[in-house]
Amino acid sequence: MTTSASAETLDDLEQPVTWVQTLSEVIGKTDSAAESRMHTVLSCDIKAHKPALFLPPDMAELQPRSLRYLHAFAKANDLRLIEDRRRVEIQPVIEQRDRKPPMIALGLSTLLQQTGLPGAPRPLSTPHRLNADSPHIGIARLIKMAAFSAPESKRVVVLPNQMMINVLNDDTQPITGYACRLITADTTSILSHFDSPNFRAIGYSAGHQYVMHVCLAGGPLQSSTLWSHLHTLTRTDFRFQLFPGRQAIDDFGLFYATFYLNLSETPSPWWLEDSAQAEPGSAPGEDPLAEPQPRTEPLVIPAHQRKAG
Repeated sequence: MTTSASAETLDDLEQPVTWVQTLSEVIGKTDSAAESRMHTVLSCDIKAHKPALFLPPDMAELQPRSLRYLHAFAKANDLRLIEDRRRVEIQPVIEQRDRKPPMIALGLSTLLQQTGLPGAPRPLSTPHRLNADSPHIGIARLIKMAAFSAPESKRVVVLPNQMMINVLNDDTQPITGYACRLITADTTSILSHFDSPNFRAIGYSAGHQYVMHVCLAGGPLQSSTLWSHLHTLTRTDFRFQLFPGRQAIDDFGLFYATFYLNLSETPSPWWLEDSAQAEPGSAPGEDPLAEPQPRTEPLVIPAHQRKAG
């Protein structure tokens, strides 16, 4: 991440606890063994002048614990729950016939450009999914990695671009961005996360893609809340994931939308240039069989990819 004329560097100031650190602590208390089975694709819209979450059918039978959480979330945030039994296949927002990316994807891509990604804003990957050769990091692990790296991350503040302002219902509050290079025995990733009162996102480099998760809502069962504007939920596809607690009352839920950005076009990001020049193998004195111990390094952007200003 680098700064531009519109970005204020905050590295020398005392860094507060970020939302990913708080989230990591809560998720650490849940049962990670069961988490992968608790995924649900949802949508949000206005129905009869009231916001509603549309759920897949048969949740009561297949995912009763997730449904319990969704009922609590809907009650706390004045939403209706509607079981969606429509037989008409509806294309996801990101794959509509006009092939135009949703506004939120354009805003995210421009936000990455604002904070140091070289070149024009990157398009969505086609097809819109993780490439077979791209590393996958589950969102729970990603949150823990970002929390681990937050104290060493470069930190900047930027104003939201016009696409983000539109998605966030004309919210113009500054967005704080964090980024660092996280190194383990078998991989090097660029981690980033963003924070403002109504916008939270987390992402990582995955080969020639950049994966971004926009966290829209969530929290513990008894205090779940919207983290963004309802306006934002109605403008993208998103999924719900339940992190079961050791007891049902300790369940934690997360609503998030995922975007895969294509980094194949020139200019290549500096970390892809670095990886192309690096030779594989363990560092001197490193036991290749030992459990990988992640470490962080501050971002050092090559001079030829820094923005002027």
